[in-house]
Amino acid sequence: MEQDKAKKKLYHQLLKITLLPIFLLTAVIITISIRSYANAMNNEVRQGLMNQSFTIITMYDKLYPGDYKAFEGDDGLYLLKGDHLINGDFSIIDTLKENTGVDITVFYQDVRVITTVCGEDGERIIGTKVSAVVVKDVLEGGRAAFYPNVSIGDKDYFAYYSPLLNEDGACIGMLFVAKPVETVMNDLFRVILPIVFLGILAVMIAALLTIRYSCRLTEAIGEIEKFLGKVANGELNEQLAYPVGKRKDEVGELGRHAVDMQRSLRELVEKDALTGLYNCRYGEKRLKQVQKDADSYGMPFCIAIGDIDYFKHVNDTYGHEWGDRVLTQIARIMAERMRREGYAARWGGEEFLLVFIDQGLQDAAETLRKLQNEIRDTEFTYNEKEKIRVTMTFGICESSGGNTDELLRCADHRLYAGKKGGRDRIIQE
Repeated sequence: MEQDKAKKKLYHQLLKITLLPIFLLTAVIITISIRSYANAMNNEVRQGLMNQSFTIITMYDKLYPGDYKAFEGDDGLYLLKGDHLINGDFSIIDTLKENTGVDITVFYQDVRVITTVCGEDGERIIGTKVSAVVVKDVLEGGRAAFYPNVSIGDKDYFAYYSPLLNEDGACIGMLFVAKPVETVMNDLFRVILPIVFLGILAVMIAALLTIRYSCRLTEAIGEIEKFLGKVANGELNEQLAYPVGKRKDEVGELGRHAVDMQRSLRELVEKDALTGLYNCRYGEKRLKQVQKDADSYGMPFCIAIGDIDYFKHVNDTYGHEWGDRVLTQIARIMAERMRREGYAARWGGEEFLLVFIDQGLQDAAETLRKLQNEIRDTEFTYNEKEKIRVTMTFGICESSGGNTDELLRCADHRLYAGKKGGRDRIIQE
């Protein structure tokens, strides 16, 4: 009996000697892991919000050049960016919220002008004011600030405020980019709980899994941070690391949201809103890359500049709505025809740039003749009886090295010659 008691006592002592240190060490490791991950997540949220804030400010600057201006109207305050009215235009911030999950607000001084944040009644909280602390730090101090716990109504946010500065340095208002604390904490707990469960079984296994998982998680967050940073700097063709996009957790979802945001920004920055073709700025940028590739690999390419003949007559006779319809349909024809040949861009007004990649002058001219015939045969029915037809004149040139400016001048000169010589023709020499 005494021997059994001694065995039990030794058994309990061994349990205490082995299990207690394991439990304590596990608790310490779990506590340290939770704190480290929370701090890392807090820093990553701050960095992500900062990058998104910079991206949004840059996007507004590119889309609507000019200073911020405000004036009082009969029915309230109006805020403009350049010539664009900010009030009531929720398209950009709503799209970004849908793609990234962040809430966005544009302030004039300390008053919300547009926002994605809604009150308990479901209405946007436009016209409300920000706290005095933010006014002092950001509006009066003229510097960005991050707050880990900002309360708006019954919701807490991780929030980043950036001052909106004009060219003269005057602070006209603020941009608010925020993510709900509850969302971040839920993400945190969903990642930590499996680690806690494994830690109860064995400290070595828990430590190994924690280190391994934390490394992968940090690398993934680092890839997303690097990706967002490049997007914020205007590199809209940057690719997110493939393993990050394939992750099945919240970090992978965040990466996919970042890619969706990049895609939305690229559509806004690169595409012409009316025709869906590349805009002039991006068309020229891509042309320079084509020229660079041609110089590197000895690849031929041609460009053509086309202009719709007598387009002013279409606008004056049938109205600008029908003029836009004509432009849109011709753009569709060009996009379809150029899909395997190169690309098309709206060059300005009724002018278009076509780039024929890996084609000599004769092949490109033949493709252009087919395109010209298709446009010539296209009919638009006005008022159910009158037929509208248009023709196009093109000037086409083949690259022989040099720079794109010379090539564009060549095509433009030949287009002018075609216009002067009677229109509805292709000039290639």
